Amino acid sequence: MAQLPRTQKERLAYDATMVWEADWDTFLDLLEADPYPMQYDKGQIYSFLDYATLKHEELIPLIISALFPLLERKNYRIFGSNLPLSIPGPGKIYFNADCTVVKGPSEHIPLRGEMKAITNPVILVEVLSESTYDFDLGQKFQRYKTIPSLQQVLYIDSQSPSVISYRRKDQEGTWLIEEFTGLEGAVPVLEEGTFSLKALYEPLEL
Repeated sequence: MAQLPRTQKERLAYDATMVWEADWDTFLDLLEADPYPMQYDKGQIYSFLDYATLKHEELIPLIISALFPLLERKNYRIFGSNLPLSIPGPGKIYFNADCTVVKGPSEHIPLRGEMKAITNPVILVEVLSESTYDFDLGQKFQRYKTIPSLQQVLYIDSQSPSVISYRRKDQEGTWLIEEFTGLEGAVPVLEEGTFSLKALYEPLEL
């Protein structure tokens, strides 16, 4: 097993996309020390250094701004990135989305010390980059689907005007998949309205 980097500076010596085997306590130790972008799925640490590109970071506040007018008066709460999510089932998992929406009060479970993971998201948003595309749409979505409260996942492409929406149709695991492209597209958010791709992407230098 490769030596686990303990700091952001040490992490820069490795490839942009890395996977390490590690136990849960080791992972939490890293989070508490000098954190760099990483997530955990049943014995493996996943780290994607190049997802924090300029476009990626610019899209996060833009999607929050697009969601806010639709949800602000309807008992929803919108959170940015780095909010830990609780994933049901056996094995330890630590994921965070680029944007998390909760309806009503947020509910949590303890991780360690002051660290808590939210259990009741209704919407999760991921901004896709080249390094995270397969992980976010594949392995990560398979975990997200097990969250009982979750109703919608939005995948925002950071390279071109494109949004993929997964909306839960029933509790048996049926999801409606829709893709919206071009600046004239409009993306439905639950049953609360739509936001336009133009509003989301026009401020960017694509």
